[in-house]
Amino acid sequence: MSIALLRDILIILGIISGLMILLTSTILLVIIFVRVKRIISYIEGSISEIDSLKNKIKESVPKPLSDIINGVITIKKFTESLAQKSKKNKKVTKRKSSKKKKENENE
Repeated sequence: MSIALLRDILIILGIISGLMILLTSTILLVIIFVRVKRIISYIEGSISEIDSLKNKIKESVPKPLSDIINGVITIKKFTESLAQKSKKNKKVTKRKSSKKKKENENE
C-alpha cells in the first residue's frame, strides 16, 4: 500500500463519518423539536382551561376571594394535568408488560 492510497482511504472514511454524524444530529434535533412542540401545545391547552375557570370565578365571586381562588385553581389544575399525564404513561407501560407476559406464556 502506498501512502497516497492510505490517505485517500482516510479521507473517504472521514467524509462518511462526518455525514453520519450530521445525519444523526439532524434526526435527534427533529425529534427534540417535535417533543417540545407537543409539550408546548399541552401547556397551552392547560392554560386555556385554567383561564376559562378563572373567568367564571371572577364573574361570581368578590374580588379578594377570587384572587385567592384563582391561585388555588391554577395550582390544582396544573398538578392534576401532570398527574393525569403520568397515570396515562403508567397504564400504557402496564398494558405492554401484560401483553409480553401473555406472549411468553403462550410460547
